[in-house]
Amino acid sequence: MKKLVMIAVTLSTLAGCTTQADRMAKCEAQGISRDTCYLAEQNRTAAVNAAAEKQAMENAAAVQHAQEAKVHDPLREASFSSNGLNATLSNGFFSATVNGKKATVKRLNANFYEIHGNGFVISISLDENGITDASWNKTKGREHGLLQVTQK
Repeated sequence: MKKLVMIAVTLSTLAGCTTQADRMAKCEAQGISRDTCYLAEQNRTAAVNAAAEKQAMENAAAVQHAQEAKVHDPLREASFSSNGLNATLSNGFFSATVNGKKATVKRLNANFYEIHGNGFVISISLDENGITDASWNKTKGREHGLLQVTQK
């Protein structure tokens, strides 16, 4: 029964479909120039593609949000410090700063995050109790070190 209903729905949907050539011929039959019909068809195609892309992005965002909702983050806010480096991480690991400038947070897996910004990469390791370790590297050169962590 389900297959029969699906076939009927599919056939009724396809019954209203027209090809590009059909639409162009119908447009030209109304006395509109071929160039104008072609331009209208290109605009129609662009609109369909834009709508499909928008829907795909919304679907991807919904999937990503659903995956993130399943991950337990044991921490909401932390600050990191070392000689010449001060960083913050807040809002469930979604926003960060490095030396007062906005930075990006990259989640590599449930137990490891990186903060990129202001010439530094900060690596953060987690367990179920919170941050276990944090270190930093300069994006240029070989400077690196450990960070003191304050969790809130």
